[in-house]
Amino acid sequence: MQRINYEIAQDWSGEWAVFFRVLLSDEASNRNHLRDVATKVVWRMSDGLDLPSLGLFPYFDFRSQSEQAKLNEPAWA
Repeated sequence: MQRINYEIAQDWSGEWAVFFRVLLSDEASNRNHLRDVATKVVWRMSDGLDLPSLGLFPYFDFRSQSEQAKLNEPAWA
């Protein structure tokens, strides 16, 4: 994992949520590792943060470094 950014905003239903943008190394995002890495990230973030008590539903989006290099979206920087 390289970096985690987040944004608190309303989701599609109008409920407050936290949107995590998880930037992964190319190695971590390959198909042999992605499921394990994503599961660990979601579990650790959910375990470490008590988001339901804050009234926030978590959403996770994953991207590789190569994908970000092509898309070059500032929110992921």
